[in-house]
Amino acid sequence: MIREARPSDVEAIIAFTTDTFDWGDYVPSVIDRWIGSTEGQVFVKVDDSDTPIAMARGVFLSRTEVWSHAARVDPVHRGKGLAGEIADAIADWSRENGGHVVRLMIEDVNEPSIRHITKKQYRRTASVVRASRSVGEASPNPAGNGGRANPSPLTAKHAKLPEVPLVRTSWQTGEVGRRLRTMIGDNWRFRVLRDGDIEQAARSGNLWEIGGSWAITERVEPSFDVGLLDTNPDEALDVIRALIDAANERGAEGFAVWLADFDWLVQAARQAGCEVEGYGIWELAL
Repeated sequence: MIREARPSDVEAIIAFTTDTFDWGDYVPSVIDRWIGSTEGQVFVKVDDSDTPIAMARGVFLSRTEVWSHAARVDPVHRGKGLAGEIADAIADWSRENGGHVVRLMIEDVNEPSIRHITKKQYRRTASVVRASRSVGEASPNPAGNGGRANPSPLTAKHAKLPEVPLVRTSWQTGEVGRRLRTMIGDNWRFRVLRDGDIEQAARSGNLWEIGGSWAITERVEPSFDVGLLDTNPDEALDVIRALIDAANERGAEGFAVWLADFDWLVQAARQAGCEVEGYGIWELAL
């Protein structure tokens, strides 16, 4: 049976999610808050004793866009299609609550999950690359490769409200924004960019103008994370280096940016000292 998660399920969920990856898992640290929140819904598959053996979470990122994530299955019960059953439950819940689309993200190297989600009629609608590196005191050479010893000829400057229409038009019509179907990264989740996002970024100092390019940061401390980067082949490397400069200046420990999967853009990130990982955004229309 699949049902909504309860506070009494926390201990069982932690038991089968603690060592999901080599580095562990983030679910044990957030599952109690998730179950107690109205922001999203956690679903569990339970065994005959009503003990959770699989889970996943759905959350509305807008009135019509749902993000599905944190799909986990007890290793003892893998290979039984349990994740697919929960995916169906999230789709039903999304539809019943006014959702028009469910999206999720899968790392390119995760072939089993890709095969599974394809069978559920999800289709890959965008490809994204996460480029990241350490900066500041966390970097082996905090002043190098994007830092003070090798600065960009460009400077990342805070953009103001009058620039909002320019950012919107560029993202909606330019090749980078169209490649990502106008979606923006939001804490490892993706949704369509809204005018309010740009305005809020401008008001909070998270909208950046770098030469002829634009960026929106999700946060600047402790990691300087960029959810939108709208640039071009001629200045991509200098733009990324300028953002790394900004991260260094603010004492950030790390730098990360979501990129459209253009080779010229990924190579620019590599040249700036970043490691890159590819992901697919998969979508189910409801």
